[in-house]
Formats: sequence, structure tokens, C-alpha cells
Amino acid sequence: MFRSLLSLFTLLTACASGPGPTASAGAEVVGEPGQTFLLDGSASAHDGATYTWSVLDGPEVAPLIDADEPVAYLLPEAEGVYTLGLEVCDALGRCEAATTRAIVGATARRSASFGGASFGGGSFKGAGGFGKNQAPQAQASASRALGAFSALIRLDGSASTDPDGDTLRYRWSFTTRPAGSALTDADIQDNTSALASFKADTSGTYDLRLVVRDGVTSDSDLLSGLVVKLLQDNDPVDDEVLAPGSATIETAR
Repeated sequence: MFRSLLSLFTLLTACASGPGPTASAGAEVVGEPGQTFLLDGSASAHDGATYTWSVLDGPEVAPLIDADEPVAYLLPEAEGVYTLGLEVCDALGRCEAATTRAIVGATARRSASFGGASFGGGSFKGAGGFGKNQAPQAQASASRALGAFSALIRLDGSASTDPDGDTLRYRWSFTTRPAGSALTDADIQDNTSALASFKADTSGTYDLRLVVRDGVTSDSDLLSGLVVKLLQDNDPVDDEVLAPGSATIETAR
């Protein structure tokens, strides 16, 4: 009797929980080394699911931006074929996985056999569909917040453009931080806006990347060599302009 009730409870629980998640890693993406590849898993079906993107195979372990989001970005530097995996899990621990490929470079395109592919997440069948959208151009810059009594660094992506006049989406992220820094991408205020900022927590060199997306294709700009110097109480430099604890910055850009 107890076993029958337990079986019935298990059956009712399974029915109440509904179907598990469905994973979709999107179409294959094609482009050149150094470009930003958009991986679109937004067709995966399940409310409240968690997403995990990973590089399963390829000529290098290329960086992934937003690897825990439905839409992620691959930044390959080496030519070749990359296999990307997406795992979608629900609150009950039920998971489903899917894969897609990023085909990087002319040699990889000649050697790979693929059907309907996409550039930056937009599907196309032949050259006709490919030419309908022009990729945006990302442009990033940085400056110190004038008069700020903190190490606030302003980030500006408003110079980014789209040849088609499409509305752009923005994503700022750190690529490198100085030793001792505890900052993460979440510490970039308004990191999905053209104008963002972060408060440096230590002196050193910060590198950031801006990814812009027009809904079909993407582009990125690396803001490298951003040297931040936090002023101390006994630092005589710019004492009349900068308060202790604020920052000066230098950049090669």
C-alpha cells in the first residue's frame, strides 16, 4: 500500500512539474579570426532556466562573453572549426544539451561541410540573405570623471555606428584587471548601455571590451592599456585638482 502511494505521489509530482527544458544552440556561425561571433540559444524553451555555454572543441579555448546567458559571444583569434555546447537546466536539475559550430577563416570554410549557416546569429541561405544586413562598427573610449572624489572611470561607446541605422545593443566587460582587483563585469555600472562606468579598486592596467549588436550581427572593440593610478594622501601630483582616493588614467587609445 505504501509503495503504491509513493508511486502515485512520484507520478503526480512528475506531471505537476511539466516537461523538462529544451536546448537549442542556434545555427552555425561563420566569420574571420578576430571578429565577434554571436551564439543564439534564445530558442531554448523553459521558464527560469539556467544557461551554460562552453567551447567543446577547436584550435584554441577562445573567450566566451555572457556564457551564462541565452545569447553569448565567442571571440576566436585562431582559424578553424569550433564546437560550442549549450546546456540548459531547470530548477529541478533536469538538463538538456545542444551543440553548434563556429567556422572561422577561409580555410575552415573550404574544409567544413555545412548547410544553412549564420554570421553573428542571423541565418542565411547563400549570398543573397547574407548581404541584407551590414555589421555595426564598435567604438569605445574612456575618461576619468572630472571632479569625482572616487576612482570613477567613464566608458563611452556612443561613437559606435550601424550602416543600416539599426538600434544597437551594448555590452561592456573586463578582459584583464590588475593584480589585486576584485572587480567583475557586474561592477560595471550600466554595462548594457552606450555610456557606462566603473570604480577602480586598485592601481594598474585595465582592459575592457565593448560588444555592439544590431540584432543580427555584432562587432567588438578592445579598450586596452587603460592605466589607472589611484592617488594617495601623500601624493603631490594634481593635489589641487584630484582628491586622495581619486584617479588619473592613461591610455594608448
